[in-house]
Amino acid sequence: MKDLLHPISLTVALVGLTFLLRDLPARRRDTAWAALTAVYLLSALSFLFSISSMWRAIDDTLGTRNLAVPLAMSCVVALLACQQVVLSHWGSPADRAQRMSRYWLGSGAAVISGLFVLFFLLTPAVQRPTDFTLYYAHDHLYATYLTLYISAYTFAELYLTMACWRLASRSPRTAVRIGLRIVSVGAAVTLGYSAVRIGDVIAAALGTSLAGWEDFAWICGDIGTILTLVGWLVPTLTAQVQRTAYWIGLRRAHRQLHPLWLAFYRAVPEIVLTPNDSTATGRPPTQGISFQVYRRVVEIRDGQTAVRPYLDHDVREDSERRHRAVGLSGDELHAAITADQIRAALSAHTQGTPPARSTDFADQNVESSHPIEDLTVLSAVARHFARHERPTAREDVLR
Repeated sequence: MKDLLHPISLTVALVGLTFLLRDLPARRRDTAWAALTAVYLLSALSFLFSISSMWRAIDDTLGTRNLAVPLAMSCVVALLACQQVVLSHWGSPADRAQRMSRYWLGSGAAVISGLFVLFFLLTPAVQRPTDFTLYYAHDHLYATYLTLYISAYTFAELYLTMACWRLASRSPRTAVRIGLRIVSVGAAVTLGYSAVRIGDVIAAALGTSLAGWEDFAWICGDIGTILTLVGWLVPTLTAQVQRTAYWIGLRRAHRQLHPLWLAFYRAVPEIVLTPNDSTATGRPPTQGISFQVYRRVVEIRDGQTAVRPYLDHDVREDSERRHRAVGLSGDELHAAITADQIRAALSAHTQGTPPARSTDFADQNVESSHPIEDLTVLSAVARHFARHERPTAREDVLR
């Protein structure tokens, strides 16, 4: 069972580590982020060391039988301490978080030292990668070793269960609340592993064995750990999905604004601060898309300012009447009218014939106090504007 579940758990840990390492350079001053990255690294190592083939390779390489036991368990103790560091920094003021972090890391280091001392006193000579605990459970030194490990493990998982659930109820972010509750459930599930290991110590003292519960112990340990790893990753994955969706939306907006921007550029080339390759094609650059979209919005607004003297009151009234007749209303109506106004104003600007009665753009009635809101308004205008544009064959190829 162990060799079936551990590779799955190892894969989950490595996937999580990959996501966290991606943002680590930008968050190198973030103690909680560094600690969380360490959790996934240590978790991956603990599962790797415990897989039977790796267990034997470590023995053969280092010349010490069953050395994978203290290595894997030390990684588990260290990652439990790092999880508490994450919680301390997420849920406490900086000064208290630093004190708590030192306490947890110091406690973890003390437990790891004790495990290695007891292991080398035990010096287990028979290689047992699949049933180590059952084979050595009757040895008093190993009983002490296992008691130290499982006491630290159980205390840390119990604390994690309660602390994550409590912190989740205080978090304003939905993704963090969900993630912490999954961590809490996962930590609670791992207590099944603790119960079996505590039972192994008691059973050995009574001269019996819990061999029939081994699979249950590994199932609880691995499934609980997988849930914990997934829970810690939920806020990170949510943020990355949101960033990806935002990036895709900006690229779409850049393409959508192109026909409107190109019309202004032809009539008023001076709106462009520094022409570049993407000016002609409308293809967004691979980097700096946020700036490019913002620049495109500003240049379109500059174009509107340039042709404002050529806005015709009659064009606006006629456009409003036509669009109302087909059922448009609200912001969509204002966007459609503005597109008609721009088209007529650009033509009048080219001919140099100002109207008899001037007016203003209909989209002035749409509130857009934020750049994102302004982008939404102009995207709607561009959509209506593009419906009546017929690109030349050359433009079609370029786009």
